[in-house]
Amino acid sequence: MTRRAHRTKKSDLVVESLGVQKFAEGPNFSIGDPAFAEWLKQTGFYSESVNEASALGITAFYRACALISGTIAGLPFKVFERNTDGSRVEVDHFLTDNPAGPYDISPFSWMEMLMLHLLIQNETFLEHIYNEGGELIGMWPVHPLAVNKVEWDGPEKIFHLTLKGGGDKQLKTETMTQILGMTTEGLRGISPLTVLRRSLQTTMAGEMAANRSFTGGHLIAGLVTTEEDVDLTEAKKIKDDLNAKLKGPENAGDIAFVNRQLKFSPWTMSNEDAQFIEARGLQVQETARMFGLPVSLLSVSGAVSNWGTGVSESFLGLQKFVLTGWTSRIESALQKILPVNQYVEFDFKGLLSGTPKDEITLLIEQVKAGILTADEAREIMNRKPLPQPVQLPAPAAVPDREEGAA
Repeated sequence: MTRRAHRTKKSDLVVESLGVQKFAEGPNFSIGDPAFAEWLKQTGFYSESVNEASALGITAFYRACALISGTIAGLPFKVFERNTDGSRVEVDHFLTDNPAGPYDISPFSWMEMLMLHLLIQNETFLEHIYNEGGELIGMWPVHPLAVNKVEWDGPEKIFHLTLKGGGDKQLKTETMTQILGMTTEGLRGISPLTVLRRSLQTTMAGEMAANRSFTGGHLIAGLVTTEEDVDLTEAKKIKDDLNAKLKGPENAGDIAFVNRQLKFSPWTMSNEDAQFIEARGLQVQETARMFGLPVSLLSVSGAVSNWGTGVSESFLGLQKFVLTGWTSRIESALQKILPVNQYVEFDFKGLLSGTPKDEITLLIEQVKAGILTADEAREIMNRKPLPQPVQLPAPAAVPDREEGAA
């Protein structure tokens, strides 16, 4: 798309864009308008490809991904086993202790990487790692872009991978676990980088326009004109003289004298006139809508959450409307590698806990109601059970004296 600019008269600028858009008739216009940026010979953003790096370069997008992935990675992740009586007990498992197997990566980073794949590509793949005895000892998150094709093979799937050093590799369902986000055919997730490409491009175009406007020299202090004809050498000298007399703390409060007839016109174009503040605010709202987050969680000053005014209400809304959707996908996908009587679960208690006073009051009420024992309540508070009182032996019975005995 090309734009043509010409002047109809000295003070008017008319920009035509394929006969559709006309704007900025007159001397006052916003430098936030893409047509004006094009007239200033600032190349527009027309990239047809939005990748992970460029998307994460958007601060709101980065913050949303970091918030969701970091919060889920910080939740306790446990494996439980069901007993025959209906109770459950926590068991040791590589998913909680060392999910990456022999690879040197912490459980937190493993879960965070898994979540970033889900958030950005809407799917993640976990390649199974076995020891020499054939026992499953770890799962490595394979980047979704390395999986170039997924196809059905009856009820199972075949995953076609492109290796880093070249060549291809095929894995089947028994050696690869796929965690799917939103999908329409059960094979691949719907990547936000694809379906929301236009929105992300618009945001990146706004960032680029702001950067070029602020760094390209358009934020000058003002314009100085003279009624005399001056050449380039004289003009440079006038400018240097003005800067020398006006700039610097040593000239504060001084009187500047220039032996010229000059007219100074301040350059008054604020950020709001340029529509950068409004545009950046809309970009944050678009990103918040993309991930289902309230704007208040993306570090926007003065924003109010529609989940409630308290911290506990905000955390409860975050769990219900955002985090649970992702954690449930992970739990159901990992269930397939566990025995029938075992399952994985994320623990939200720490995220949803209130103040220490509220927690203690609730535990006391549950103990009084018989819901918890005192030791169970102490375990929730990470305290050892109370020592059991020492049971003294009962004293021996003393036989009654016979009546009349001395």
